Amino acid sequence: RSDLAKGRPATELAREGELLKGALHEIPRAAECVSVRDPVDGRTLEILLDPERSASANLERVFALYRRAKRRESAAARQLVDLEAERADLEALRASFDAIASGCESPDLEALERLALQPRLAGVLGRRRRARTRSAEAGGTPRARPRKGETPRPLRPTRYRTRDGLEVWVGRNAAGNDHLTTRLARGNDLFFHVEASPGSHVVLRTAGRRDPPQESLLDAAELAVHFSKQRHGTRATVHVARILDVRKPRGAKPGLVRVRRGRTLPLRRDEGRLARILASRIEDDA
Repeated sequence: RSDLAKGRPATELAREGELLKGALHEIPRAAECVSVRDPVDGRTLEILLDPERSASANLERVFALYRRAKRRESAAARQLVDLEAERADLEALRASFDAIASGCESPDLEALERLALQPRLAGVLGRRRRARTRSAEAGGTPRARPRKGETPRPLRPTRYRTRDGLEVWVGRNAAGNDHLTTRLARGNDLFFHVEASPGSHVVLRTAGRRDPPQESLLDAAELAVHFSKQRHGTRATVHVARILDVRKPRGAKPGLVRVRRGRTLPLRRDEGRLARILASRIEDDA
């Protein structure tokens, strides 16, 4: 049996996600597991599910665990490189120190000063500082000040890619919705929000195209419903408007906007489309 335990290899989770995506339409509601055949080696894999989640939500969780495992493995690889370099530097420094100390009744201060100025020692100290910084960030301590032009992590939208290659950005919280719609989106980008339902702001980045493909519109609308209070419904009405026609009233709370013009898009939910667009999530660079 396969579970979603922490610490599993990223490649294993990625394969499980692809197999689950292919079997999405075969998963009954409230299922606790699903058996899928791996076409590569012919083995049957039993994947445990959360019965309180929909099939697409279970798929999203598998890919979220994959992304987490990938980040963990990348961080471990970087740490291993640093540790190996530090060990080599420490061994070289130890040899230099032993050479200075051997045969001397009193320390050679000039030689010790030269040793202290060696680039190897600076490298060791630099790696120690970077390790402390990574440890603080892993423990939830925020960086004091973002780099110039960088969007703070809590405000960064989650990004997905449509089959046509356009990006869809989804706000993660009220402040993130506000930042996405009023700061990051451009005039001809399209704003999506489910009618009469709280939820994330969703923006289709049109890359300057006045008439983006219908498939991209449906992908963005599917995400808008998925990240709203109507996520479990089979049908929904989604408002679509250009960012130029979306305004935040003066003094309004974060995430509250008014749409001047636009159109509505009746949507019939498509589990296959949702699974594909959720699996297309784009990793943050940092």
